Amino acid sequence: MLSSGRLRALLEVSRTGSISAAAKKLQLTPSAVSHQISTLERELETKLIERGTRGVWLTAAGGRLAEYSESIADLMERAEQETRELGGGERGTLSLGFFASAGLHLVPTALSTFMAERPRVDLNLIPGQPHELLPRLLSTELDVAVVFDYSAAAPSAVTHGRTSSVAYHPLLVDPHFLAVPPGYRQRASGPVRIADLASEQWIATEGMDNEVALVDRVCAAEGYAPNVRCRTDYYDITLGMVSAGLGFALIPALSLGPVAERRRVPLRRLSTPHPSARHIRAATRGDNPNPLVPAFLTHLHNTASRIREEVERLIAAVDSASAG
Repeated sequence: MLSSGRLRALLEVSRTGSISAAAKKLQLTPSAVSHQISTLERELETKLIERGTRGVWLTAAGGRLAEYSESIADLMERAEQETRELGGGERGTLSLGFFASAGLHLVPTALSTFMAERPRVDLNLIPGQPHELLPRLLSTELDVAVVFDYSAAAPSAVTHGRTSSVAYHPLLVDPHFLAVPPGYRQRASGPVRIADLASEQWIATEGMDNEVALVDRVCAAEGYAPNVRCRTDYYDITLGMVSAGLGFALIPALSLGPVAERRRVPLRRLSTPHPSARHIRAATRGDNPNPLVPAFLTHLHNTASRIREEVERLIAAVDSASAG
């Protein structure tokens, strides 16, 4: 196989027109360049340059090989650059899974700042429920999965019967609010007791995997089964039904953005013995060598920090409205 160093020597002789000029360009001695060319000629059993009193020039075979050498040099330069960029996280592909309401603000905002720094990165975005995303993370289809559960403790490393090196990165706690239909008047200020809503209609979610929906759990903790009028995992539909007076609903703060501004559905805090806040985390594999993962996590954490501040302001606004 031809040596790239010898081809580079021939290319510089072609470009500069002399052995000495090529040697200066390559930071070699003229004898070293001559030796490279001579070795190349022996390997190919072909005369590549002619020497004369006025310098050197390439033979037809040497000229053609120099053209190939130009292409090879360009290709190697691109290969080196792309390899460095891939290793440094400037290029590559990031596969990201996320649940629906994380796709409203948290994930898009983090991706926006991430892509502004790395415009040559390719994205593979997959929405889904946490119980759907974690197996895809373990199968290496995903690099990062933004998931949630209702436990303050991180999930076990054993997922779907398989021990893994999944790492969970806490992002924020996402409280649920009670969305109330028009005409509802709370008897007292402060949080609403779920026990007081036993006779009301509800708009609930479908539930996840083997878990029942949050409405079913918090109502069961108060000793009754909710009268569910409709089940949907689309919170804009839920809020539309609540605003039409069709029932109450539990809405996570992360789902209240432009939808809340558009609907203006009154919100109340909850009083319930059952955990009603979602703990949102980013799940990653400890053995994933993709350098884009830690880079994206930085943007995800920064975005989550700003959202936590927004949630605190929302809580204060809801408390103020219910007190009034």
